[in-house]
Amino acid sequence: MARTDPALRAATARMLIVAVAAGAVVLPLVASDYVIDVAISIVTFGILGLGLNIVVGYAGLLDLGYAAFFAIGAYSTALLETLLHFSFWETLPPSLAFAAVSGVIIGYPTLRLRSDYLAIVTLGFGEIVRIIANNLDITGGPNGIYGINPPVLFGFEISSPATIYGLAWVFLLIVLLFTRRLSASRLGRAWISIREDETAAEAIGVPTLRVKLLAYVMGALVGGFGGSLFAARFGAIDPTGFTYLQSITFLIVVVLGGMGSMPGVLLGAVIVGGLPEALRFLALWREFGFAIGLIVLMLVRPQGLWPARIARRVPLPEDDAGDLRFAGAEAKRGETLLEVKDLGRDFGGVRAVRGVSFTVHRGEILSIIGPNGAGKTTVFNCLTGVIRPSRGEILFRGQRLGHWAPHRVVALGLSRTFQGIRLFPNMTAHQNVLVGMDPHHRVSLVGEILGLPSARRDTREHLGTCRRLLQFVGLEEAAGRRAGDLPYGDQRRLEIARALGAKPELLLLDEPAAGMNPTEKTALMGLIRGIRDLGVTVVLIEHDMMLVMGVSDRVLVMDHGTLIAAGEPAAIQRNERVIDAYLGNDTEADETAGAEEAALWDS
Repeated sequence: MARTDPALRAATARMLIVAVAAGAVVLPLVASDYVIDVAISIVTFGILGLGLNIVVGYAGLLDLGYAAFFAIGAYSTALLETLLHFSFWETLPPSLAFAAVSGVIIGYPTLRLRSDYLAIVTLGFGEIVRIIANNLDITGGPNGIYGINPPVLFGFEISSPATIYGLAWVFLLIVLLFTRRLSASRLGRAWISIREDETAAEAIGVPTLRVKLLAYVMGALVGGFGGSLFAARFGAIDPTGFTYLQSITFLIVVVLGGMGSMPGVLLGAVIVGGLPEALRFLALWREFGFAIGLIVLMLVRPQGLWPARIARRVPLPEDDAGDLRFAGAEAKRGETLLEVKDLGRDFGGVRAVRGVSFTVHRGEILSIIGPNGAGKTTVFNCLTGVIRPSRGEILFRGQRLGHWAPHRVVALGLSRTFQGIRLFPNMTAHQNVLVGMDPHHRVSLVGEILGLPSARRDTREHLGTCRRLLQFVGLEEAAGRRAGDLPYGDQRRLEIARALGAKPELLLLDEPAAGMNPTEKTALMGLIRGIRDLGVTVVLIEHDMMLVMGVSDRVLVMDHGTLIAAGEPAAIQRNERVIDAYLGNDTEADETAGAEEAALWDS
């Protein structure tokens, strides 16, 4: 049996779970207080690693100041106990609330930043929290806060190493369940889509800023939860426990184990929390040995010791017999759906689009053609909010666009594909489609996490629609395959299925036939007609004249950023200005190339 066989991996995971559970029960009975104390540290690293994994592993946001949330949870519990005489359990809700608010405070103004800039800001936030704790009288300054009472449950004081170890495991199991439900929710899929391709995620309906902010809030919640446990464990806290080095340690746990992998994070916690203690016999050399070991492990396993795996089991209902339904199917064909007036877009001194005006009627297939660099894709980008027009007006269903974020445009009923395929390659085919559908999935996040019956029912309907979309584009059998592993033509069709998941009234297809062979192009023509039959109006950018002339009701022609012709396909074929724009007539070489191009026009 191959090492990567899913059955073997599942069996290994089950054995690991049984071994860990047995160790959790047996360890307090046979181990010394020192060993139990190390185990508590490992469990704490696991909790904080799982929280940071939400931010770094799922959403792909580099956070170098995660210890700040850890500190906020710990200080909130300590202050509420010592100043207001709350019990430990009473401090948990406000501690989590303070941590969540801090996630909003750091996230909202900074999440428009990316990569190194975001990392620097989070690093600064972590240091600010530590410095504040070090300088305020209420936090005890450098001396910290002492006299934190241990948790009491049904009159029993949780203060010994064995009882704290049991409490830590309860906390870990709660965080495990919470993060597992989050990762399987539509929010979890949105995080991964942002990590894979933020621009594509926004363009198919994911509100990226809000989703990234939620990643910080959820990560902060777990960090605050771990901080409360930390305060209960020691009965005293001071700023030295929440340094930049702690943030880096939590990050090592995530990266070493495998970003986005919950088993990997737990394995990373065992190594980071336990290996330095196991190397204690090396005395002063143990930190050096630990560092060398980390370097070697990362060279051998750059994706982590237990990298995240794509779930091959696809939970798509087999007994769902519903039909695809789109809002446009009930609307009157022929009415104006989209109106573009004097659209212009400048890039510095370059006028990419100049005074373009046209209308799109409901129920038609409209093609936009023109030489490379004519401004066709720029028009699509202006329509979908990817870029803002420099001038002009865009009206969709009577509402003025042009300054809307892409996800709001999608919610209104206008979806798109890209000239270059922009799938989420490390997600399965069905996960890609679900991300496109999720903005219309109205189940609350709380309902999904709690697994309420209404949430399970709506999720089943959601999955049924996903199955029908994959079936519509001919990819039902590929539902569980990694999108990046699909053949090129299948990737094109999957991108169309993902765009249809947003239930659009108008679908913009940007060169969908690019790179396809003749057989695939013929099938694509049938697919485009089928989309129109579902009630979805189609606007198509394409260079393949056979496809354009075969499916279009009307054709617009652009050249050098302007609209030079519009009409039915037959009229466009005879238009001298269009022929000049495509073929040219300056040289004999142009005439030769033009003859070859003309054959396509006549086909």
